[in-house]
Amino acid sequence: MTEGSDPRYISELPPHVHSGITKDNVMLRTFLLMCIPALAALPAMGLSALAHIAIAIGTVLFCHYSLAYTELLSKGTASYKSPCSPLVAGMIVGLSMPIAAPYYATVGVAALTMVVFKWLQGRLCGRKYLNPAAASKVLLLAALSIAAGLGTGMMFYPAHLRLDLWTAVGFDQVVAFYDGRSALSGALSLVLLKDHGWIGGASGLAVLVAGIGAVLWVRLKWRIVLSLLLTVGVLAAVMALVTGGSMVDRLAFHLFTGSVIFMGFFMATEPQSTPLAEGGQYLFGTALGVGTFLLQQLNVLGGSIIVLVALNLVTPLIDTIGRRRPYGHGGV
Repeated sequence: MTEGSDPRYISELPPHVHSGITKDNVMLRTFLLMCIPALAALPAMGLSALAHIAIAIGTVLFCHYSLAYTELLSKGTASYKSPCSPLVAGMIVGLSMPIAAPYYATVGVAALTMVVFKWLQGRLCGRKYLNPAAASKVLLLAALSIAAGLGTGMMFYPAHLRLDLWTAVGFDQVVAFYDGRSALSGALSLVLLKDHGWIGGASGLAVLVAGIGAVLWVRLKWRIVLSLLLTVGVLAAVMALVTGGSMVDRLAFHLFTGSVIFMGFFMATEPQSTPLAEGGQYLFGTALGVGTFLLQQLNVLGGSIIVLVALNLVTPLIDTIGRRRPYGHGGV
């Protein structure tokens, strides 16, 4: 209610515009929920996982305060007055890094995330069209791939390219890799605890718990997650039926790797770079699922975030699908 207005009337934003919690509260809740997969990574991946997360958060916060100080000196106000959003960005970067990545790569992705794809993108474009952490990973991965020589490393990693996910025998050999790394079976290792891949995907179950918590507590765009997981799950089941392999192993591999389940809950639902319209969210999640599954099958390293960034670019177009028109417009 504005000052001096009639006290009998209270002016509030409609429910579809305001969820009832502030942006900082959303960020803090998201950060706390992501602590669940972060803690779950320690038993499987050790202190290196914690180091990557700490480096990512530290780098993002350093860039945040440096930029804020510079802006305060130059124009008297800062783009990000609160560190809550940068804190979440740093945690996402840390959890989306492969445990085998060198620490300098984590520093690079974190710095690009904060400086280029959060601060600079916001200033130049007025909003974030690209998911900051995903765009930073794709940019650095592409640069390192070109530097190493395409087909020799990074995005087109030879050991990955030799994997055969199109036949039952080849897929069983991939699952056997997880069989030999713990006392758990390959499928259980993929779901419960693994020491390979994204730090945020060390425990697919922990991410699932945190993700459901985010749906209930943070009210993230659950339609994107649902359509993504359903699409990947259906494609995995069809592949198992066609090849004659284990459906349980297929579902565990395609759904519970960090590049799918963590990306789905905590990167593909970023508010500004993903559709607002409900129909657009279902379309976005379905397209993300198809693209992710295909690049998984082709063994392209970082395939899911490549698809995510590509879809970010067409989000303004997707947002026109299912957009509700005000009554009385367009011949209604």
